[in-house]
Amino acid sequence: MQSPYRVADETWVLPSYMDIPGLGVVYFTPMVIRAKEPVLIDCGGPVHREEYMKAAFSLVEPKDVKWIFLSHDDRDHSGNIMQVLDMCPNARLICNFIAVARMSEEFQLPMNRLMWLNNGDSFNAGDRTLGLVRPPLFDSPATRGLYDPKTGVYYAVDCFGAIVPKTCEEVGEVPADAYEGGFTFFNRVNHPWHEYTDPKKIEGVAHQIRALSPKVITTYHGPPARNRTEDLLTRICKVAAMEPLQHPTQKDLEAMLAAPPPAAAAS
Repeated sequence: MQSPYRVADETWVLPSYMDIPGLGVVYFTPMVIRAKEPVLIDCGGPVHREEYMKAAFSLVEPKDVKWIFLSHDDRDHSGNIMQVLDMCPNARLICNFIAVARMSEEFQLPMNRLMWLNNGDSFNAGDRTLGLVRPPLFDSPATRGLYDPKTGVYYAVDCFGAIVPKTCEEVGEVPADAYEGGFTFFNRVNHPWHEYTDPKKIEGVAHQIRALSPKVITTYHGPPARNRTEDLLTRICKVAAMEPLQHPTQKDLEAMLAAPPPAAAAS
């Protein structure tokens, strides 16, 4: 795990990553907003539990956390939710009906601590009102992104993710050709229904994001992008019109297994 770092005033990303031999690095990036009423944004997966807990609670005391925003139910976002709820007794969990239904086979969530908010809703964190804005592409019906108008940070969940050659702190550190390939690969493989979309409708959603004028776009599965909103929106609209990705085969698996070990690949 990389050390947490600040992307805006009182706003941090907590990036963990995994090496994909032969491809690069994929990120898993929860966030913390130290608002007047502190907010945890997603809570990582079990594989990164110890690192997540250490990172998150180095920035905020568990008893001070008032809000836990769960973007959707996928295990890499929700896998530590019961432990986080136990550690943060004064926090409410912002989720929705679909996420709760999909998690119910594994988690017994404390229903009296839940707040169900859908796309277009908002909540007050004491010194700012955070808006729930679904990104153009997503992989769960529960997905809602989060926009902070006080800092101009938009958390786009899985949308705009990219496999990158090595660890970094910002899109600008990634060579242009590598970012292009990693972006188009990730956003097709993670959102395979893009081939059934009407690109004009995706452009309409992109325009809603554009209207927010975000200064920073963060994604759970890639480095943050500062002052690159138009570039990212253009890229995601192009993905909507692309042919579907041919998924890796056994031959690709064998090539991955033959690649250098993770430590060498990430150096």
